[in-house]
Amino acid sequence: MVPHQRRMLAEHFAGAIETLLLLPKKNIKTTTLAELGLFALMTTDDADIPIVATSRDQATLLLDEAIGFVRRTPGLERHIDVKRGYRELRARHENGGRLRVLAADVDTADGVTPWPLALVDELHRARSAELYAVLRAGLEARGAQMLAISTAGTNLNSPLGVMRRAAYRLPILERDGKHRRAATEDGSYVMHEWALDPTDDPDDMRAVKQANPAPWHTLQALARRHDSPSMTPWTWRRFACNLWQSTADPWLPAGAWDALARPGMVIPARTPAWLGIFRHRETLSALVAIAHDPRRASGWAVWSEVLAPERGPVALGDVEEAVRRASIRFDLRAVVFDPQQFGRSAEILAEEEGIFMVPMPNTNARMAPASDELYQAIVGGDLAHDDDPTLAAHVDAGAIVRTERGWRLTARGADGDVELLMALAMALDAASSGLERPRRKRAIAV
Repeated sequence: MVPHQRRMLAEHFAGAIETLLLLPKKNIKTTTLAELGLFALMTTDDADIPIVATSRDQATLLLDEAIGFVRRTPGLERHIDVKRGYRELRARHENGGRLRVLAADVDTADGVTPWPLALVDELHRARSAELYAVLRAGLEARGAQMLAISTAGTNLNSPLGVMRRAAYRLPILERDGKHRRAATEDGSYVMHEWALDPTDDPDDMRAVKQANPAPWHTLQALARRHDSPSMTPWTWRRFACNLWQSTADPWLPAGAWDALARPGMVIPARTPAWLGIFRHRETLSALVAIAHDPRRASGWAVWSEVLAPERGPVALGDVEEAVRRASIRFDLRAVVFDPQQFGRSAEILAEEEGIFMVPMPNTNARMAPASDELYQAIVGGDLAHDDDPTLAAHVDAGAIVRTERGWRLTARGADGDVELLMALAMALDAASSGLERPRRKRAIAV
């Protein structure tokens, strides 16, 4: 155990109910929780240790860390069963329990009684505080504890941002260099944070080192990361300095999107249109239609819909119904979709509704030219939109990534919502190419 692990876990081993750990990337946050989970699994009868994140895939990263320890530790596999298909580890001793990935929705977590631990990964991605609250309520039944880890987020009004502000108002607040410790008087809640202050110089490696307590973050290693051509200022400030970043290097000129707003704009019913669908995560799906601008001889008008329920994932059936509604509203010439995310649903819509479904993989080869085309349409004033704030937020959350096929759009940070933006690029690509179902040639009677 390295020194900063002892420091950030002291209150946990002293009995703290909640421990929040905020550190930059690569300071063994996930590894620490995996170690604690394994220790509790091996030493506690009837353990039920949930690993929670905003997606199963994210939570599985922590489970994989624990599985790695089992694989690499001689003899440990005799005491722990690895059940990847069930996303859990089971202890083989008498009254053995389990360390398991829990589905990231409130309905699944409701009624869960963690024992002796609950582990929460990357809390900055949480869309609401409800899941955390449900787990917290379940701790009291058996006197369990909870540990949550995260890097800095992008929204100070997010559940983590609100929790962090509340922690800074606790009666105990201590500072040591770039480390802060906030705690309740009874020690039931503690937050440890390693981060630069907003007024610090992020290019000062000595200051950055104080925010990165792991011993492998030497001044030389930090300088190499900082000076790499692949490093952007936004990424460095957030992931190396643990500073909250609401904006990244912009992909559009300031005001370019706002200049296209036409509040109250309505695209007439049954207007020919092209629809893009983007479903990157289970919790959010986006549809964007592009049609010829009804007020101008040239240019395009944008319509959008986002599916993001407060609880649970977006069912594919709900996305299919949204496409059916769009096919009634518009004269859909083509619907473009990512085959990895919507392949089976596309087959259903094509077979049952006769909708012309066209796969458009989310690859650099396809998205690089589509991204550039969208950029040119926006800065050239060739789009009009109804000033929808959700669409504007997705556009603002976009960023540029360089690829072997040129630049393309991506999310600004791991938790950025850009589904509407990606669907917009896909729809415009289809519309500008005039994509539609090929017409059958009629036989000529002789």
